[in-house]
Amino acid sequence: MRGISDLKHRKLLAISLEIQGDVKHVVDSEVLYKLRREFTDLNELYRQYRELLQQLEGLVQDYETKERTIRSKILSRSLRKLAKTGQTGADLRMVITSLNSCAH
Repeated sequence: MRGISDLKHRKLLAISLEIQGDVKHVVDSEVLYKLRREFTDLNELYRQYRELLQQLEGLVQDYETKERTIRSKILSRSLRKLAKTGQTGADLRMVITSLNSCAH
């Protein structure tokens, strides 16, 4: 899925405003009405998109914080304790390697 381009939206808005203002005397009034209505709808969709994007950013930050907590405060401590007691078999080393790869 691709995001909505802020620059593209602003350019389209500028063109629409120019048509509605500067050249409205040469554009059919029905076309101008449709343009205004469609742009109202487009701007509402764009506003909803930005709102959802902000929510998604918050969710991603929350996820990353939770993942870091699980990895560093719970799993790493437990694995270090096992390693200190000499329980570092091949399976445990593989788990530690996998856990460390999640940190990047």
